[in-house]
Parts: sequence; structure tokens; C-alpha cells
Amino acid sequence: MTHSLSFSISAYGWRRALAAIFCALIAACGGGGGGGGGVAVLPPGSTASTQTPPSAPADGALPSTLVTSVPPDTYGASSEGHQAFALLNAERERCGFGLLAQNAQLDAAAKAHADWQIVNNQLTHQETPGTSGFTGVNPVDRVSAAGYSAGGVGDEISSLYYSGSIAGTGVFGVRALLALPYHQVGMLGGFRDIGIALRGSDELGTTAIFGPRTVQQFNLGFTPAAGRQEPASDQVLTYPCEGTSGVFFEITNETPNPVPGRDLRASPLGHGLLVAVRTGQTLAISSASMQTLSGNVPVVLRPAMTSDNDPNGVLAANKALIIPDASLMPNTAYAVRIAGTNDGVSFARSFNFSTGAGAAR
Repeated sequence: MTHSLSFSISAYGWRRALAAIFCALIAACGGGGGGGGGVAVLPPGSTASTQTPPSAPADGALPSTLVTSVPPDTYGASSEGHQAFALLNAERERCGFGLLAQNAQLDAAAKAHADWQIVNNQLTHQETPGTSGFTGVNPVDRVSAAGYSAGGVGDEISSLYYSGSIAGTGVFGVRALLALPYHQVGMLGGFRDIGIALRGSDELGTTAIFGPRTVQQFNLGFTPAAGRQEPASDQVLTYPCEGTSGVFFEITNETPNPVPGRDLRASPLGHGLLVAVRTGQTLAISSASMQTLSGNVPVVLRPAMTSDNDPNGVLAANKALIIPDASLMPNTAYAVRIAGTNDGVSFARSFNFSTGAGAAR
């Protein structure tokens, strides 16, 4: 699928077309491609991992395996890579999803695939043997070729057209990949390691098909020995969460479409809310509400999406998505209330978050 899509981000003074494709830890990768100035978004993808859960403490709840400390990154204090790394970890830490550690092997795999896409006029998860810079057909092949032992791997990509400079693309790439409901699941998944590559045609040369462009490549993974990061079995996580700010206020495209048959460009959705519990548990949402913090103006929400009613079969039983049925307002604070059950145990969450000026248009 190819659509026209641009992002307006006043903080950066940009109006560029965006093309983004995502491969997260949820289903099988496939498809892809897109014309200049368009967007091609692939269905989320997955790799499987079997891990023995940690021993239960006396109270019967499984303890958290979330990472709370990682070494400083080596991207450089003022680099786009550092800004992307810092923002993603700040978002994950604030909302309780655990930190990611920079991994040199995933960095190498990310750089190789970002360069391959620019040099070969591509926007895809898959590489073609025999092409310039080929390192592996799929994400698992490529991270393995770089020396990473993968128990699970995610391949997340955004690409900006009309400029070959990577200036500003670190923050943009993270915000863009956190904006879409299904793909929040990948960026906030139970990975432990990350590799980041932000590459542009200013460095590698402009191609005839796409013209000037940049690629923001994020490779995420965990090893079989380390396993996934997991919250404690009695924890319920959300994104956004209390104190989250600067999120995009609308979305105009996602594949798979969270509302099949709806033209999201003509009728955008608001930034989705992810609710997550430990892998293997069952999450149910009984009620959800959102309103502006100032004026208490209610937001119309679509019915909560879970594995039971997900039209695309993407969500696992431990995840749910709550999606506003229309664009939110830019630079606006919202109050959210969510209630439900986590493996049959009732929970309630209340928090405030705010949008920024960035929007997919």
C-alpha cells in the first residue's frame, strides 16, 4: 500500500513526506516498498522465544525482570543517535517498560541495512542476495551476521524524503515509531538491547527513485540467555503514562489499519494508548475514558481492542489498545482513566499526558 503522508513538526520547522515500515515482535514480516513521497507500512513481525519464568516469590506474584540501569551510550553527546537513544529510554523508563542497552552488533546490523536501503533504492525489511551491501535476507539473518545471538529481534524503520541530512532525525524517528497503535507494541516490547543507525543520502549519494532521503533504523533484540524484560505479574503498564509529553496528536496511516476500511487520511485517529501486562497473562479492559485536563472536554474513544476483537490478529492476550476516534488537539493535556482485569484481578489506572505540535498530515 502506498499513501501520501507528511509530518508537520513545528519544533523542527519541517514539512517532509514520511515513509515508515515497522517490524516488531508480534507476527511475521513481509511485503513492503513504496514510491517517492509515499508511505509503505509493513505488518508487525515476530520471532519466537521460549523462556522459563523466574521463581515466584512467597506472595505468588512473579517478580519483575525489567532493566533499571544500562551503561551510557557511545553515540556522542550531541549526536542524533544519542538523542534517539535517550528519548526512547526516557519514554520506556517513565512508563515502566524497562531500559535498553546499546549493542555494538545491533548498531552494525542497523547501519548495514540502513545503507543497503539507500544505496539500493529500497524501503523494506528484506534484502536481496547479490545486491550491493547485502548482509542477510531478513532481520534475524542480518543481526546474526553481525554476531548477535537473537532470542527475539525487532526491525523498526522510518524514512524521511526531500532532505538527505540526518539533522533532527533522531527524535523524529522515535516519535514517529511510537505514534502508531500497533507499532507502539514493538518499540515498547520486551527487548533488552538496541542498535541505532541514522543515515542519509548526503553521506551515501542520492538515488534516482527516492531522491534525497534519510533512513532511521532501529534494531532491537534480546538473547536466548537473557530472555525478555517482563513486568511483575501484578503490574499494569501504559503508554502514554503519567508525565508523558510531546506525543503526536493524530495518525493518518497504519498497516495493518486498526480500523479496516477507514481512510485514515480523510478521517484520522488520535494517538493510541497501549496497555500491557506480563507475557502469558490475559488482559481485559472494562472501561476507559479520556478528557482534556482544561475544560474537561470528553474524547470519543473506540472500543478497547484486545486479542479477542483485534481485526488484524496482531495483539497477544497481554496487550490492549485504546484509540481516540478522531485527532486529539495539539499542545493539549489529557486525563485518562482505565479499568480492567489482569489475569482476573481488577485494576484501575489514572494518569495525565500531553500532546505536542507534531502531527502526521
